[in-house]
Amino acid sequence: MPKPTNGTEVDPGRRQGFWEPAWLMSILYGAGFLHWLLFFKFGNLTFRAHDWAKEFIYLSLLKQWTLTGKIPYHVNLAFHGTHRFLAIPEINLSPQILLLAFLDVGKFILVNTLILYSLGFLGCLLLKQRYGLKATGFTFLFLIFNFNGHLIAHIGVGHSMWVGYFLLPFYLVFLLELLDRPSSKSSPLKLALIMLVILLQGAFHIFIWCLTFLILLLIFNWNLFRPLIKAIGLSLVAGAFRLVPAGFALIGKKEKFIWSYPTVRDLLDSLVTIREQTPERLKPWGTTGWWEYDVYVGLIGLALIVTFGILMRFSKRKEIERYRYPELDLPSFAMAVLSISYIHAFITRIPFPVLKSERVATRFIIIPFLVVTALAAIRMDKLLEHLKSSLRFKVIAAGLVALMGLSFVDHSYLWSVARLERIYAKRVVDLRIPALFSKADVTYKSILWISLAITVACVAYLVRNLAAQAKKAGGARTKKS
Repeated sequence: MPKPTNGTEVDPGRRQGFWEPAWLMSILYGAGFLHWLLFFKFGNLTFRAHDWAKEFIYLSLLKQWTLTGKIPYHVNLAFHGTHRFLAIPEINLSPQILLLAFLDVGKFILVNTLILYSLGFLGCLLLKQRYGLKATGFTFLFLIFNFNGHLIAHIGVGHSMWVGYFLLPFYLVFLLELLDRPSSKSSPLKLALIMLVILLQGAFHIFIWCLTFLILLLIFNWNLFRPLIKAIGLSLVAGAFRLVPAGFALIGKKEKFIWSYPTVRDLLDSLVTIREQTPERLKPWGTTGWWEYDVYVGLIGLALIVTFGILMRFSKRKEIERYRYPELDLPSFAMAVLSISYIHAFITRIPFPVLKSERVATRFIIIPFLVVTALAAIRMDKLLEHLKSSLRFKVIAAGLVALMGLSFVDHSYLWSVARLERIYAKRVVDLRIPALFSKADVTYKSILWISLAITVACVAYLVRNLAAQAKKAGGARTKKS
């Protein structure tokens, strides 16, 4: 294997299989699966809590499309200031919407979440395999990734498009792969492909965060110019079907900037405090709910992330040296800074829909948060592996991870749809499905179909080249053996 420029080298001989140890992997996956069943009360939703009424209307219109075949170009209810329904980037246009022909909306939300959760677990297993993570390191990664406050609170209040978050482990794997081997031709293609899949889930915001991180990575690491500019360019071209119609339909729309974390104290509060109401000290900055601040991991989780994700980055220990990834330092720090104070407000004043769309700056924290968490899991695992004779240290680490997991139970229950719908049981919501209407709107329809053709052509290019590179790599391995 070629030695990467950053000194990090992954030894294939030390990799573990996907499902080892089998008993632990089965317990973790099963626990997450059961969690979402209970969280959504088995799909029996009333859609009375927070934004769930809007999600019901979105999905009902898509269900109508799957049953009648009539394309919902325009609806007589404006969303985000437009009647051009298919131009709204938070609409789910993934292949899974075909299931709406067979499932009611509540069951679809549950099934779709379980599908994406399963893919997310697979992505975590890819990280496990790549770095040979053992039980404690992988369990730490699994718990933080699947039960942190950002994900749970957003899905709880009806941001169903946040299921695209579950695809972020693939983004991290391909990103680290690019850093390990900048000369690799496949990594930029994989990044572009997974970012398209994220975008198709309606996870437009997550796509923008991923794109922003790649741009920051490029700004601070010009030696990675070629692979990063390729990844960024192909991501934009592949996402044309969602990005171009959105830019056309939403141009000129005014969005009010919502304040980020006013201080570092508030960011720390969001990481260690379980709450559902926004504190009074934050309300002068805007009317946004606590779900826009919540990144709960608890005191133990934060301590482990800081210790292994930040402090151990500067350790001189030999077992950690290969997993420093210094290229990620400044991009992660810069993106975290974007989530604090009024800095991002200036960017939202640029008159371009894609930039103006990110009006809630606190959300930017999640990508650097996950980057640091993944690195923390890797470094924790390598340190524990090195301390083979220190059983006491390993038991303490495993116990801390287990206690961290228990702290997520209360938080998840607090934000569960099951609980929120009991609280909002008497709330009256309008669940009437808006009618479709016909309108020439030639420009909009042309943009839709032309951008779809561009996306399809780009996907064909990505798949063809990835297949060719996989075949070439397979041939090289055969000759070597």
